[in-house]
Amino acid sequence: MQKLILTTLLPLSALLASCGGPSTPSAVGSSVSTGAQSGAVRDAGSQTMSIEEAQILSALNAARAVARTCGGQRFEAAAPVTWNGYLAAAARAHAADMAKRHFFDHVTPDGVKPAQRMEAAGYTDWTKAAENIAAGFVVSNVMQGWIDSPSHCKTLMDPALKEVGIGYTYQPGSPYGTYWVQDFGTR
Repeated sequence: MQKLILTTLLPLSALLASCGGPSTPSAVGSSVSTGAQSGAVRDAGSQTMSIEEAQILSALNAARAVARTCGGQRFEAAAPVTWNGYLAAAARAHAADMAKRHFFDHVTPDGVKPAQRMEAAGYTDWTKAAENIAAGFVVSNVMQGWIDSPSHCKTLMDPALKEVGIGYTYQPGSPYGTYWVQDFGTR
C-alpha cells in the first residue's frame, strides 16, 4: 500500500490587527509524497493536551460534523478525528521550531518535511498524512481561518484522515507571535 502526504500552506499578511483579528488565509502550495507501508499499528501516544490544543480539537470535530463546501468541492459530514500523541509531538515541535527560527513553512530550513517529522516523533505505519499550519491567529479564530481556506478546509474535512495531533506555540517577539500546526494521519 502507498503512503500519501498532503500539505497545505496558510500564508498571512505581515501585519495583523492589534486585537488579533482574523486574517484572510489563502493556500499557495501543496506537496505529495508516497512511500511503502510497513509493520503493525502502534498505540496513540500521550493523550495529554494543552487547553488551546483541546479547544482546537473540539472545534475541528465540530467543523467535521457539518457538511460543507470547500473551494467548490462538497464534503459530507465526516467522523471525528481522534487525538494521537505522536502526531501532537510532531505538531508541537514544528510550531515551536517555526517560532524560534522565524520561518513559516511546511518544510524546515534544513529540508525536513512533515512526514519525516511525524515519523521521527513515532507516528509510523501510516498510509495517509496531511498538515495544516497557521500563524498570527488566536485560538478563537484559527479554525475559521482554516475553514475559509479551500485547501485547508479540504484537509480538515477529508474523511480518510482519522487521527490528529495539534501544536500551538506563543512566542513574543517572533514574526507572528502564535504558531499552529495540525498534523493528520491514518494508519
